[in-house]
Amino acid sequence: MELKDFSKSNNPHVRELNGGYTLSNLKTLLKVADDNGFGVVACNARSRFILNSILEAAWQSKSPVILEIAESESKYCNMGPSRLSELTHEACEKMIEKYGYSVPVCLHHDHIQKDVVGCVDRAVENGFSSVEVDLSKLPLEENIEKCKEVAEKIYPMGVSLEVEDGEIGNAAALSDPNVEENIANYYSKAEDCAKLVEATGAQAIAFFVGNGHGNYLKEPIIGYDRIKEICDKVRPLGAYGVMHGGSGLKPGDFNRCVENGARKFNYATSISNIWFKHFPGELLERMDAKAEEMKRPRRKVLDLFEEEWDKIDFTEAEKEMTEHISFMMEKAFMSAGKADLYN
Repeated sequence: MELKDFSKSNNPHVRELNGGYTLSNLKTLLKVADDNGFGVVACNARSRFILNSILEAAWQSKSPVILEIAESESKYCNMGPSRLSELTHEACEKMIEKYGYSVPVCLHHDHIQKDVVGCVDRAVENGFSSVEVDLSKLPLEENIEKCKEVAEKIYPMGVSLEVEDGEIGNAAALSDPNVEENIANYYSKAEDCAKLVEATGAQAIAFFVGNGHGNYLKEPIIGYDRIKEICDKVRPLGAYGVMHGGSGLKPGDFNRCVENGARKFNYATSISNIWFKHFPGELLERMDAKAEEMKRPRRKVLDLFEEEWDKIDFTEAEKEMTEHISFMMEKAFMSAGKADLYN
């Protein structure tokens, strides 16, 4: 299965902006990153304020970037594919006009797990350039078969595919009282990752190597050698390694992941935490009370309070988020200034 170019000629949903600018898929972004030894950050656009900060950082740093939203968060963040696509294309157009140059941007629908067909179709119809089908909780063969069906549908339109082996934040690992000693037993296996990639033709593969989503409660034990083993195995197949659960790792940790072959880095919680710092205290108290009542994390009640927080002046929050993302692009992922490597 061959992935076509993400272009208007292959995909009627591709939107062309000023100067013929279009979004990029993961193959375009990650091959250049791999050839030149850097990583590309993938940030969850959980609000229009976060989205603006991500793109401002990318343009200021001249860094490629991936904007994404997971299936599970698109409702409570009010960031369904249609709205996120509109905001992304509008913001990219403003950035091009403001700075007079462009940087590569991928629009990615992350962690599609439940409504696979519906989510993929909506992403494609709204001009997304990439999707991740995360069926890592299923047996490998079933994961392969379902991902192959998606690949056959989207590759002719130039939409890239990320797959996943090994549940991120492995549940069995978390319940193991001796997880520190046994953690390597839960890592994704290079041969399984290669089998999944080879069967689906995926351009990226996420894996479990001790990483987890959200805030780490203790120091994670990252399997750097396993990252290298997996990335060396899938690179000849045209795929690149993905690290989910980046928030909480230090720039030096990311550097080691990059050096061992990882190329896409999901990074969300640290950015959201900066945004929440700028909410009025009284509003946060009410949000936290509602979250506790509903037994959810704070971010999962965002939609219930959007009418209030959407009117807040988040100028300082956007500035701080932009500075943080720019810092990570330079120091952690080493992607600052690399936009010039893309045609």
